[in-house]
Amino acid sequence: MTNIRQAFARVCNANMGTFTNIIKQQQPLALPSIRAMSSASTPKQKATATDSPTLDMLYGDNVPISAKKDIMGDVYCKVADRYDAVSDMISMSMNKRWKQRFIEQMQPMPGDKMLDVAGGTCEVARRYLQYQDTVNHDTTSSVHVVDFNDSMLQVGRRRMAQSSWMDNERVT
Repeated sequence: MTNIRQAFARVCNANMGTFTNIIKQQQPLALPSIRAMSSASTPKQKATATDSPTLDMLYGDNVPISAKKDIMGDVYCKVADRYDAVSDMISMSMNKRWKQRFIEQMQPMPGDKMLDVAGGTCEVARRYLQYQDTVNHDTTSSVHVVDFNDSMLQVGRRRMAQSSWMDNERVT
């Protein structure tokens, strides 16, 4: 068990430089709000077996490539409420350390605006704003969260609903 955890930590550490090379936006991004993205995230009708080419998915299922988006959308819809708990369990809580280290390595400055892509549960957004509030004593920075799956965004909205960040429109 320890060897797996150490290997996972080495992979995260090796890739940290890639993740920290992000562009810090000083102007608002011209992107739709997370509230407006729900229409593109509902599962569509599954593709038929006659579609081609195919892709090997989990458990050896061979499915048409055109069906991958719908299948993955269905998966995320089903696990949205438990996504972070499952990630914690699978990674032996390494994902929490990675997310925190990601924010610390990013070293955001007061007033920075962050784009959180595939950030539906708002876990990275929450850590970013906590860092800004506690380390930089900043109340002007903000996060724009986007995700292809509305179920994941709903989880994030619920988590952030009672926060002053939503009240002050620091999370969109």
